[in-house]
Amino acid sequence: MEKNRPISVAFDDIRYKLDIINHLEYRFINDDLGMVISFIQMGSKLFHTGQPYRAKEGRIIRILQGTGRISINLIEYEVSAHQIIIIPDNSLIELLEISPDYDFQVIVPACNFLPALPGSILSETYTRNGIILSLNEEEWTQAEMFFTLLWNILHSSPYRRETVQHFIISLLYNLKYNEQTRTTTPLRLSRREEIFRRFIALVNEHSKQERSVNFYADKLCLTPHYLSTIIREASGQTVMQWINQSVVLEAKVLLKHSDLLIFQISDELNFPNPSFFSKFFKRMTGMTPAEYQKT
Repeated sequence: MEKNRPISVAFDDIRYKLDIINHLEYRFINDDLGMVISFIQMGSKLFHTGQPYRAKEGRIIRILQGTGRISINLIEYEVSAHQIIIIPDNSLIELLEISPDYDFQVIVPACNFLPALPGSILSETYTRNGIILSLNEEEWTQAEMFFTLLWNILHSSPYRRETVQHFIISLLYNLKYNEQTRTTTPLRLSRREEIFRRFIALVNEHSKQERSVNFYADKLCLTPHYLSTIIREASGQTVMQWINQSVVLEAKVLLKHSDLLIFQISDELNFPNPSFFSKFFKRMTGMTPAEYQKT
């Protein structure tokens, strides 16, 4: 397997890497979107626990059974059946733990496939960090109907592009109402939580190049001292701990899923030299970059 192709449910992976999918009939793929109707029955080898990756396209995931822990843009969630996970484009995702029976359905619209809409369909929580919705029985049944009907429409001839576009938008609008009452992240966040979420979104976007408290404080129009206090109170970790965690995840993605050499990765992550990068990585993970590549 070429290292420079990320292990993810991206279009090229589920379309062309047939050796990592056992049952193609459980997935649909074209230029507009990908959809998997049962991950466990598809028999895919796309995901590995403990291995972060960048997801170019967003995802709408419906968990059918099992339990797990997932990190989305540095924030960890407990996930289980009867939940919908919505992940924005270009997210940093890591499966931390999943039960053997873990199964889900997923819709992966291509970037720019869905037409631009006036205003945000879901809250800013989704657009910056992702969101997890816990549904009641009625809402879960509705979501099942959406996924089943979309699957059937995708297999109808001729292909109905506009129908698919607006059907996915309708699903998102329907989930918007669920979001207002059933979400693991309150729609109305406290000021402390709002600052923390905005900070995490900025770290996810800029940590490859920017690692000073002053930079993030300036972006948030706060003093460095106040930002440090808020982040510690909100999360129990310091600003630098969050930044370092993000840098380590970026490094792991590049070490596993790129053809860059270690000195090039060091440069990509804005370290002064490869030796400094290697010492940082070993301090954070207990392994050198070369040792991690071999795991």
